[in-house]
Amino acid sequence: MDDSSSGIAERSRITTGAGERWLFLEGNRFAIAAAVAAAFGTFFLALTMANVAPLTDPQPLFYAFSALISGNLTLITVVASINQLLLSRELQSPGELQSEIEATVEFRRDVEAVTNRAAPAEPSGFLRLVVESARQDAQRLGGTAAGTLPAEVYDEVEDIVAELTDEFDRIDELIQESDTGIFNTLSTMLGTNFAYEIRRLEEVRQAHDASLTEETNAAIDDILDRLRELDIARQYFKSVYLQVELSRLSRYLFYAGLPAVGVVIATLFVLSVSDPTRFGQSVRVVLFPIVVTVGTLPLSLLFSYILRLMTVTERTAAITPFTTPEQED
Repeated sequence: MDDSSSGIAERSRITTGAGERWLFLEGNRFAIAAAVAAAFGTFFLALTMANVAPLTDPQPLFYAFSALISGNLTLITVVASINQLLLSRELQSPGELQSEIEATVEFRRDVEAVTNRAAPAEPSGFLRLVVESARQDAQRLGGTAAGTLPAEVYDEVEDIVAELTDEFDRIDELIQESDTGIFNTLSTMLGTNFAYEIRRLEEVRQAHDASLTEETNAAIDDILDRLRELDIARQYFKSVYLQVELSRLSRYLFYAGLPAVGVVIATLFVLSVSDPTRFGQSVRVVLFPIVVTVGTLPLSLLFSYILRLMTVTERTAAITPFTTPEQED
């Protein structure tokens, strides 16, 4: 086995740290947004308490809070744009809807025909069914190769089968441990790419075609089909996840944006009193960092969600039989 095709089992160990994975993928988006907003507030609280920014002149606060208002209004505009994007995907003609449904049903029937089982409706159950079918075909490939191929060819096939089986077991275990939500289902395959294994199987076939029996060739065809089905399922689940996540993001930005604008506007009204010194230094030191925290919450929420959306998109950018360096991390 050459270095460029070190296999799934080895690549699956090349993962990011637990903290980085929590930040980019697994962490609660509200917790991350709250932490980022609190970091803004804490930073400005430290500046005021250290007397670096004593807040004796309210004029700079007018500029800062006005910028927060305009920024949050821009975010609300972004929300409207996101909703337009989602609507543009949903507004289809009857013919387009029929074609999409027929293609989805055909794919589902193909899986059911191979497994001889009714495919579950929820994503996690469907993915597990495809994984179980792929595992069975991988084992069948190893069985047909035993005793019929030269030793060096059999070793290569057995190595591929072992790597695929280990990866299928890993995915199945993750599916059982995770919830049935669309992201949890998709996340079980973010670190999986079968491009190298497909290439290695095709190389075995091309280099040793004369040594392969009809049963082994058929088993290779079947496992290649299963690997492609897994990638199709992953890409479809990704498209569903992106629509769900973007719709949630747009709603949450509305929930956070409108109160944030209201709080900052109220603070500007307070600053507009004729005698700003009526608010003691201690009040200003505590109050204004809190306003900054609330005012930056929508931006922090956008940051936390976009971070995960872009990570998922990056790690599933290529489709079989291609791959990218980002999908191997």
